[in-house]
Amino acid sequence: MTISLQAIARPARHEAVDLPGRLGYDGRVKPVRWLPSRDSWAGLGLLYTAVGLLLFSYRWLEDLSSHHNGTLVPRFIDEMTGAYTSLAVLPIVFWTARRFPINRHNWKTAVPVALAGAVVYSAIHTTLMWVTRLAIYPAAGLGPYDYGNMAFRYPMEASNDLVIFAAITGFVYFFDRMAAAREAELAAAALAAQLAEAQLENLRLQLNPHFLFNTLNAISAVMYEDVGRADEMLTKLSDFLRLVLDSNGVHQVPLDEELDVERKYVEIMTTRLEQRLGLRVSIEEGAANAVVPFMILQPLLENSIRHGTPAARGAIDIDVGVARRNGTTVISVCDDGTGFAPAGEGGHGLDLVRSRLAHMYGSDGTFTIGAREGGGTQAVLRFPYTAAGGAR
Repeated sequence: MTISLQAIARPARHEAVDLPGRLGYDGRVKPVRWLPSRDSWAGLGLLYTAVGLLLFSYRWLEDLSSHHNGTLVPRFIDEMTGAYTSLAVLPIVFWTARRFPINRHNWKTAVPVALAGAVVYSAIHTTLMWVTRLAIYPAAGLGPYDYGNMAFRYPMEASNDLVIFAAITGFVYFFDRMAAAREAELAAAALAAQLAEAQLENLRLQLNPHFLFNTLNAISAVMYEDVGRADEMLTKLSDFLRLVLDSNGVHQVPLDEELDVERKYVEIMTTRLEQRLGLRVSIEEGAANAVVPFMILQPLLENSIRHGTPAARGAIDIDVGVARRNGTTVISVCDDGTGFAPAGEGGHGLDLVRSRLAHMYGSDGTFTIGAREGGGTQAVLRFPYTAAGGAR
């Protein structure tokens, strides 16, 4: 057997990627309701400050236009206390909107509850404005604060607060719907990813028994001819299976790890063929760090060995070339055997190669096989280039 590999440094092991996405509870999608984070509360504080300042400027400029001078400080206190106390009772709106959401099925009970929540919101808001101004006015040198007749003040403020309560409730519903839509999107993506992963794992699990059964059959055939050679094949098979099991079920590995596994396979088959198998591997410099599907070459090597060995000379030479072309990894497997037979194009091993590429890369992964110029067969794999360990 002839094996010539370019010396390349072993890159870091390529770990399996945990695809993003989450499932809803009990496998069902349940909406995630938006809740203000600490940063969101800071943003709301800035928003309410801006609203308070805008209302203050409006009221103060209105006073000036009506020749009411000296209202700068009172107007500022009134509008800013109104804004900040409204922010303080904002959780009441959140709780009511979340605890009793209004929809077409429960509106007869939810609407009265929402109105009750608006009344509570307004009553607390008005009371807080009254109390804070009672404390701030004297401290600012404005004397005692007079909020007027509270029997009229509460319903008066309620007319404004009802509008504010309804607007904030609408925003809560809006953000909740956005969160629910986002969660449904993530759940759908997770289900799709898990389905693709399951399909890919099924293909990988199909590949291992396919190889194992074929190899055991080969050993069984040799055992009646040469027990020592069969024993050697079993030893090399155990080494091969140890490499496969050490992969921990990953679907992609660095190129040199894939070549190590395939080299073990070729050693097994070389023992069976009594050194009548030649393998040459050439790797272009730009492709040395490529990540490739695990055991993607084994069915191609097996196809060349099983179907391409000429009966006349009983030997075959296989050339594996790896290159990088325009962001794509290109792997070619060529042999000088009996040539390509279209009837064999649908073999189980080759079908697994096509299916794995399709599941891993979609339309970006292609596999072609045909007659090689000058005789023999050539198989070509193409898929997006990815570097092991983040190397370029």
